[in-house]
Amino acid sequence: MKLTDYLAIYGAALSTAVFIWNTSRARPKIKVRIAFAVDTIDGVTDHGIGVSVQNPSAHTAHITSVSFVYPWRRTTVRERFEHLVRFKRLPFRIGWCHSVLSNYSVDDRCPTSIEPGKSHWIFVPDAVLQQLLDDAIKRTFVVQVQDALWRNKTSKPFAYDVPKK
Repeated sequence: MKLTDYLAIYGAALSTAVFIWNTSRARPKIKVRIAFAVDTIDGVTDHGIGVSVQNPSAHTAHITSVSFVYPWRRTTVRERFEHLVRFKRLPFRIGWCHSVLSNYSVDDRCPTSIEPGKSHWIFVPDAVLQQLLDDAIKRTFVVQVQDALWRNKTSKPFAYDVPKK
């Protein structure tokens, strides 16, 4: 092989790497994190859950809704297989209930735009969480954030082990 062949291979590899890097940075990325939180609203201190929607990308992220997703009923293997065949995707959350926070008078301030390197904080009081998880078969949930193009991003599962009142 000649020197020009090595230079051609190097140029092709470098341009492919730059293309992949630019493509990965082209769309906004969202991270959703959940933590126990304490907040004071109208002079009353309450505990609950804090949801942080973070934008670590270089583009503005437009968020349209934030919802809690929790297990509502048990599913069979047959239902999971039928879901796989019908929708051609893995059945991760069959039997889970999606509940928008605005149904419970929680101000999630959506729709909103999150600037690069910024985050959006939502506090969900314990009373709302108790009401949400009343019908759940397990006190584990995820928070799902939907952007303006209907792409969903979910948090890691969070076990809310605070006993029912």
